[in-house]
Amino acid sequence: MQDKLHQPYRQTLIPGLTKIVESMTPENQPGLLGVCLSGAGPTILALATSNFDEIANKIMDMFKQQGIVCSWKLLEPADGTTVTRVS
Repeated sequence: MQDKLHQPYRQTLIPGLTKIVESMTPENQPGLLGVCLSGAGPTILALATSNFDEIANKIMDMFKQQGIVCSWKLLEPADGTTVTRVS
């Protein structure tokens, strides 16, 4: 997930987000599809197919190192939604 419109400018305002986006990838994190800044923030979106707890805890640990305490929620896609991965 490579947002080139707003994320490059806004992610520098959130301590630790650049490291998270660059280090948490589908190649090194099983089940992860991608991580991005959701809208103008402060929500971080991690799309995943499995390993939800592990992914969320890794992201929260990286934020905790920056002094940011956060929580996570597992959301289900709305009925009729189709999610596909484009390589």
